[in-house]
Amino acid sequence: MRRPPRSLSILAAAAALLATACGDDGGGDIVADTDATVATDTVSPGDTGGDATGGDTEGGDTVTPATEGPCDPIDPSQCLLPYPSNVYLVPDTARTTGVTLDFGDALPTNVDGKRMESAAYRRMDGYGVGTPVLVGFPNVDLDGLATEFHTDPSLAEDAKILWYEEQPDGSLERFPYFVDKDVSDSDPATRVLIVRPGALMKEATRYIVAFRGMKDTAGTTYAPSAAFAALVDGSAATGSDAALAVRQPRFDAVFADLAGEGVDKSTLQLAWDFTTASCDALHGPMQHMIADAFATTGDDGPELHVDAVEEIDDGSDWGLEIRGTFDVPSYMREVPMTFQDGTVFVFNLGADGLPAQNGTATAPFWLRIPKSAIPASGETGVAHGIAMYGHGQNGSGTQVRGGWLGRIANNHQYVFYSTDMWGMSEDDVLGLFDVLLDMSGFPRLADRMHQGILNHVLLARTMTRRLATLPEITSRGIVLDPARSYYTGISQGGIYGATVVAASPDLQRGHLGVPGNNYGFLLTRSRNFDVFFLGIAAGYPERWKQLALLATIMQIWEQTDPVSYLRHLHADPFPGQGPNEVLLAPAKGDVQVAVTSNEWIARSDIGIPIMTPYDTVRTSPSGTETATYPRTGSGIVLYDFGNPWPDESVNQPPTSDFADPHELPRRNDLHNAQLIHFLETGEIIDVCSDDGTPGCTPN
Repeated sequence: MRRPPRSLSILAAAAALLATACGDDGGGDIVADTDATVATDTVSPGDTGGDATGGDTEGGDTVTPATEGPCDPIDPSQCLLPYPSNVYLVPDTARTTGVTLDFGDALPTNVDGKRMESAAYRRMDGYGVGTPVLVGFPNVDLDGLATEFHTDPSLAEDAKILWYEEQPDGSLERFPYFVDKDVSDSDPATRVLIVRPGALMKEATRYIVAFRGMKDTAGTTYAPSAAFAALVDGSAATGSDAALAVRQPRFDAVFADLAGEGVDKSTLQLAWDFTTASCDALHGPMQHMIADAFATTGDDGPELHVDAVEEIDDGSDWGLEIRGTFDVPSYMREVPMTFQDGTVFVFNLGADGLPAQNGTATAPFWLRIPKSAIPASGETGVAHGIAMYGHGQNGSGTQVRGGWLGRIANNHQYVFYSTDMWGMSEDDVLGLFDVLLDMSGFPRLADRMHQGILNHVLLARTMTRRLATLPEITSRGIVLDPARSYYTGISQGGIYGATVVAASPDLQRGHLGVPGNNYGFLLTRSRNFDVFFLGIAAGYPERWKQLALLATIMQIWEQTDPVSYLRHLHADPFPGQGPNEVLLAPAKGDVQVAVTSNEWIARSDIGIPIMTPYDTVRTSPSGTETATYPRTGSGIVLYDFGNPWPDESVNQPPTSDFADPHELPRRNDLHNAQLIHFLETGEIIDVCSDDGTPGCTPN
């Protein structure tokens, strides 16, 4: 068993803490468990290198770092900055965007000198749609810059940071953003400036970021780097740096575009462009797996194998549990863990670079039936709808047994079913800690999550088409209505619910409880992941590396993260699907899942507005699309139980003396009435009460 020579005690402590943090139903959400390298449908398998099993150290040996690079000299503060740099977008005519993302040897090294492997990231043909901008401005003055709660300054005429989105006709439009203060780095001189997109970026689209007039806290204006100054005056084209010289035409185009917007290049301290990944790169593997799996299982999905039927007489609203398994086409193969005994899973790639079937895997299911569905002897049952339940952080499908869910089932005539979200279930926790000391292993999570999403899509089809005729159902006189087939999930289940609903042909509506999106953002603002950063800091103590790693792993995590799927719910459904509608129900002051991640959805023109009144303090977050009750279609309803908003633009978990409201919406009858009405009708109704009863923002 290979172990890193340092930090094992820290890692062990973090593992013990996470074991107590993940389980039940509540969580911020993360996990890890799988590892590999992968290609998209347009990259040959050979382009992705060997398996990123993450770690070559044995005993006390130390790996000699590879030669660093290529680095981008326009921001000399750290090799990988500015992020996302166009220096890592390598021309590739085989790709949809014309480029392949290739970090080479520029990714950070861990405490043992092992550089994070970059091969897996070549599956991408651009950067993710939730990618933050990271730049090095020591002791930067943040006064007057756009913040998490106030993004309007990002679009001001005199904004110091400019972010543009190129339109199909080549014109530019301003793009909203906000700045984060990374208080986790105690030294302002080494803090990375984080500029986060204030809306979802579009796929396969060019963006330009520019900085001007930025000052440090002493009032001194930053000078551009020597490399950037050479690009501005054109001398880079004939200079001694050949790598910089070939970039001159690209930067000339950037400067010309900015000039067209009234921005003179002589005022710039830093500017560059980058391209986002295409739908082919982000979703091609998942879409291929779904189509290929249904071709194997047939249109009705895999069969259910019942292992146990248990009558429930515990005083709850539940009457019956049926549990068993279903066999799914597997697109994974096993590889050994790096620092622990055991195995994890990675993509099994075919000759075309796409995930290929590798036998079958057996997944569990749990079906919970309320007392209201079980008729008395000789009577005909009342038809019940069928709803999938998505479990919480690193949990399991057993969380469908919750008493609060039983009340919903019994009061509103639904049966609920669930399965484990492979990749982010309780069985995947050890895989997470195998990754933290050497992030080369992160593709394990990215790959395994594909199988987890696929299992949910297949089970939704099976439950919709096969469950009503299951002998264990019909023999008890239970009547089901497959036309009422929906999704509801809480926390991690609320987060990944957007992905599941967008990917499934059978779930046209879903409820997303205390949700969020973009794990690269959520992790830094969740109390649940203090232990995650304790573990990652053991392998990568420097804070800038941690931020760069988070931004980088998201490039492949976005292949399943909802940040890339939200646009495909209603605005741009996948072929043959949708439009799908979702009700998002965050809780103000949630310390596990950052509420503001839902607000940038409402700035993205994708048919998911904020329902007003939104909040008594922040009545309408800047730049968001809003809608009034009642509304037919998707929407975001903020539930207010008296918790304050956390400090804005602070890149760390919130501190509050108030009880965490994360679990309160699901236990609130007003919320549950709104939930069911939406699933049944597609309409969002106002369930707020005039007397200020907790449950949503009062009228």
